[in-house]
Amino acid sequence: MAKIPAITAANVRTLMDWGQFFKKDGRPVDIIELMNQEDTILDDILWREATDYDGHRTTIRAGLPQIYWKRLYRGTPVSKSQVTAIKDPVGMLEGRSVLDVKLLEIHQSQAKAYREGEARAFTEAMRQELATAIFYGDIKGNPDGIHGLDPRYAFKNAPQVVDAGAASGNCTSMFGVVWGENEVTGIFPKDSVAGLKHKAIPEYDAYDDAGDAFRAVGDLFSWHVGLSVRDWRCVVRVCNIPVANLELAKGDAGFVDLHRLTIKAKNMIPPEKRARLKWYVNQEVMTALELQSSDAGNVHLQYGDLFKSKPIPYLHGAPVRQNDAILTTETPLAAAS
Repeated sequence: MAKIPAITAANVRTLMDWGQFFKKDGRPVDIIELMNQEDTILDDILWREATDYDGHRTTIRAGLPQIYWKRLYRGTPVSKSQVTAIKDPVGMLEGRSVLDVKLLEIHQSQAKAYREGEARAFTEAMRQELATAIFYGDIKGNPDGIHGLDPRYAFKNAPQVVDAGAASGNCTSMFGVVWGENEVTGIFPKDSVAGLKHKAIPEYDAYDDAGDAFRAVGDLFSWHVGLSVRDWRCVVRVCNIPVANLELAKGDAGFVDLHRLTIKAKNMIPPEKRARLKWYVNQEVMTALELQSSDAGNVHLQYGDLFKSKPIPYLHGAPVRQNDAILTTETPLAAAS
């Protein structure tokens, strides 16, 4: 079991550093949120209630029944289809802050503004953690978390994976997802409500690292979530993209033809679901796509509106969404043995 950190000056707000959050006249400062990320995948997820309190069960057709050519005066063997059940887990994501009530008594007029500002920081931290888990979460390494896309599409020769060719160095990936109730969906526990929750904890006894009690108030942020890939054909991954080669131009040795790779990938999506495909890339790949779109005759990348928002690129008719949670330091995927 992981050791719970003691309440120390390193993880709570002290009288000395309280002043960083307020001007001399007592008004809150304007904090420049340099730690914020683009995690648009969280805006696109469709959510559904899970079948269980700890996960979501899906039954999929794994094999068709055997069919025979009939001959006169001969019988037909009995056969049946094959089904299999999978269960995607739900994880409990939490964050907690603590404030000594004496600090609030000293700065009573500023307490509300401070806690609202901290709530924004906790919300952003939880969004970033969830976005990272959607791409890279692995319950084998973290059984308390969720299972993301990377471990499900983990081999360069696996179905729904297109290999960009890098065998060493830092790599990245492009992910294409079709969201839907029977395709890929976010899940929340049975008999609960979706979304990030915030609970203000009233005054209680907290304990310092020596075990001595003091009065405190707190804020608890929780998000019970999971990812269910109900139809494995509704995700594609372009893997082993060499980051160092993304700025090369067509004709250069080592050029990564993203448009050619993504044509192969998007055609792996079932045709009837392809119109709902969305691409997820990091900043480096987004820039490379735009640079490659300037090549003569390249008309694969266009611009349009998504949900009446700011114009975004469309690749082969599918919107491209920037996500900073996608790493530029992936280890190249190997072939399945």
